[in-house]
Amino acid sequence: MIGVFESITINGVRFYRPNNFSLRREDVLAGEYTTCTGKLIADRIGWKYSDMTLSWDTLPQAMLDALTGLSGPVQMVFTDSDGAHTETIIRGAFTNTPTRFTDYNGAVMWSNVSVEVRFVNVHNE
Repeated sequence: MIGVFESITINGVRFYRPNNFSLRREDVLAGEYTTCTGKLIADRIGWKYSDMTLSWDTLPQAMLDALTGLSGPVQMVFTDSDGAHTETIIRGAFTNTPTRFTDYNGAVMWSNVSVEVRFVNVHNE
């Protein structure tokens, strides 16, 4: 994708758009209970983006440092076909061990970077 779809911002740092960055929505339920007939019932109170793994083929050292330095809830800004969105996320674990290399300009780069993120915001629209 080109233009507004080429990057995301996490905690004020602009990142390359992750591979296969495709958001899904999931319902948020509350007041869940089981009836005497065994049926599970709950109230839908809204939706949120599903937790996901952000993956990059290659990231420069500064972007990896920004990812490893995330602590607690932070803001992620991204653009999709509906426009710009700001969501609160919490970084989880790195799901593999990235590999360090030096590019042709002498810059430190990392390959195969993947990190889990949890979306916090619940929307009722």
